[in-house]
Amino acid sequence: MKKFALAVLALATIGATAAFAGPIEERQAIMKGFGVPLKDATGLSRGTTPYTPAAAKADMDQLSANMDKFVVLFPKGTEAGGAVKTGALPVIWSDAAGFKAAAAKFSADAKAAGGSADATAFAAGLKTVQADCGGCHKTYRASNN
Repeated sequence: MKKFALAVLALATIGATAAFAGPIEERQAIMKGFGVPLKDATGLSRGTTPYTPAAAKADMDQLSANMDKFVVLFPKGTEAGGAVKTGALPVIWSDAAGFKAAAAKFSADAKAAGGSADATAFAAGLKTVQADCGGCHKTYRASNN
């Protein structure tokens, strides 16, 4: 009976780990996906790519939409990551309201930057978005990842 109970517990643990690998892998993919629109936006803000309001809006809308998907991918139980390495710090779960507020600020700032009519305003808006990235990483992500 003891062996059966241990086997059931082991299977439940493996099942829980597998169930949470999905959100962890998805949030990692979304985070990597921030790279392209941020790179494009940086080119727009520095003048290495000709600025157009449509291009700025597209990049910022993509960032905002990705953040809206990203922030909900931290269900309880994914703190340790299991078999999937995660750089998420425990404060994401202990201060979920703060984490969600930081994500909402990022999303709103990205939308605001995307509404810029000229390159100068866009560059200033992008700096705010980049500061949001850095602040969130400093607070909610392990520095060795």
